[in-house]
Amino acid sequence: MINTKNWFQLRPMYSYIRKQAENQKFLKYLEVGGTFTLIAIFLFFAIMPTMTTIFSLLGEIKSKESYLQKVNAKINNIIKAQDIYAQVQEKYSLIEESFPSQPQYYSSASNLATMFRDSSLDISQVNFILDNDTDKDTNFGSYQVNISGEGQYSNVLNIIKNMISNRRLINTSSIQINQIEADKTETVSSKIKVNISNDLYYLPDK
Repeated sequence: MINTKNWFQLRPMYSYIRKQAENQKFLKYLEVGGTFTLIAIFLFFAIMPTMTTIFSLLGEIKSKESYLQKVNAKINNIIKAQDIYAQVQEKYSLIEESFPSQPQYYSSASNLATMFRDSSLDISQVNFILDNDTDKDTNFGSYQVNISGEGQYSNVLNIIKNMISNRRLINTSSIQINQIEADKTETVSSKIKVNISNDLYYLPDK
């Protein structure tokens, strides 16, 4: 049987012990809460600047990667342009010979004379007509070269073929063929006289 007198005497002590336990529990909660608060403050003031720096560096890295991609694309375009220029440069001499940037009077006359000699025709005269040298209505210049010679009919055919297949841009505007008077020893001359008028073109720098 419980002694109620003793229980009532011990009741204040139990209340005190319970309050002390609740106070210790509160202090533990307060300690844990303070610890988490300090950790949060530490994360905010110590780790956040580091994280901000890391994110900033990541942004710079992405920006530099994008810049490098653009630079690489430009470099690739430059390399392609250099390859194209190298391919064109190989053929530039051919283009310059067919459609030169200068009139090249001497080389033109020399070229025509060489074709005459290769066709076994004797050159009698070479004339330049420079009235068309400056053409305001077109982007190119032109001049006329008249060259005369004598030879066999087959040689005349050869010179015409050579002019058609010549690398220089030539427009043969007229071909005049005349019979040469026979010598005393011949009834009919075996040679004929040919006069060929050629328009030669060039592309001057504006």
